[in-house]
Amino acid sequence: MVVAELADVGLFGSMDRYGDLGIHAVIDLNRRFSRAELEGALDEAIRAFPVLGRRYVPGFWRDRWKAVAGPVGDAVHVQGEPNDLEAETDAWARRPIDSARERPLRLVSFGRGRGSRLILSITHLAVDGGGVAAVGHVIGSRLYGQSPSAPVDPRRSVASVLEGLRWYHLPVLARDVAATLALPLKTWTAAKRERHFPTNGSQQAIWRHLTIAKDDLERIKARCRPAGASVNDALIAALARVAAGRSRHGPLAVMYTMDLRRYAGEPRLTAANTSSILSVIVPREAVSSLESAARAVAKITRRQHGGLAGPAFILTPLALAFGTPHAWARQLTRLLHPVLIDLPLSRGLVFTNVGRIDHGLSAFGEDIERLRIIGPNMHGVAVPAVVAFGYRGELHLELFGAPGLAPEALEELERELREALEL
Repeated sequence: MVVAELADVGLFGSMDRYGDLGIHAVIDLNRRFSRAELEGALDEAIRAFPVLGRRYVPGFWRDRWKAVAGPVGDAVHVQGEPNDLEAETDAWARRPIDSARERPLRLVSFGRGRGSRLILSITHLAVDGGGVAAVGHVIGSRLYGQSPSAPVDPRRSVASVLEGLRWYHLPVLARDVAATLALPLKTWTAAKRERHFPTNGSQQAIWRHLTIAKDDLERIKARCRPAGASVNDALIAALARVAAGRSRHGPLAVMYTMDLRRYAGEPRLTAANTSSILSVIVPREAVSSLESAARAVAKITRRQHGGLAGPAFILTPLALAFGTPHAWARQLTRLLHPVLIDLPLSRGLVFTNVGRIDHGLSAFGEDIERLRIIGPNMHGVAVPAVVAFGYRGELHLELFGAPGLAPEALEELERELREALEL
């Protein structure tokens, strides 16, 4: 057995409250693969990233990952062409993976005319968004008989992705740790949401996909470029404008994820939980237009990216919990939920940008006809999550609503995002 990382412990302690936060990648291909090919690809991913072949075993002193004894084929499901492909896809996306009893991933294949649909599902307990991309890249490389485009690193520790940092970064890290400790108070001063998203008491999660065409995306880039703002900044700015429309007074809060692999020093493929959640507090007077909002956001994110805000966010709780029994760490995580998660979500929206994924899917070539992401699979949250990725020059946004949110919530958010982006 392998000792779990503290990030895993915190996620396991949060699953009862917020769900497994798993991600499903849905890929339509113009070709089919046999069961043997799919099992071989999944086995390759498990050999590259051993955590994918293990189940999670909580313990008092240390939680551990224990190898699953059953065949790899238990996690592969090959089916013919269903009568209702979308209904079957939705059913698999809603089917949980019990990481305490089985491997934390699943691969499903449906027939689809002359092609197929693959559904790759992975729990957040094993990997974050960057990890999903790494696993998908290894699987695609094996299916097409290619070598991965970067070295595979089975390590999962936060330290392994911060190897690019040196001792002289310590003063900056100390400064940003202090800022991290002060962040809850700063978030508390942000505008609280007054117009809430519609609910209906449903027990099923819902999702909606929005694609911003290449021409529209280029126009957004052109408008924000003079402000030094990236596409990521523009999306955060749009969400700040959405938050402004749902509150009356005060600055606007948006949470976004940062992949710490940028500090690794060299490109590597890793399957781990090495992402931080950062907050941007935007002055209300700055959101009168997309350009002004993007300019304000870019000023904040430039400071965060130029410093060590991302490492500070994840290293601070790790330092506080270092050496403590994992059972206590799980309890501490639950005690921190109201401050670290519920407070920001009562103010703004949470946003994850996976980035451009063309390179990661290069093994599939032109066989890909359509690609979607479903997730993170959460519950107990009264605000939709937004996941973004770029592919073939387009920007894809997925809006995910936890059980209890009404379809109208996602319809409203899509409309508000289009207005905020001034499409």
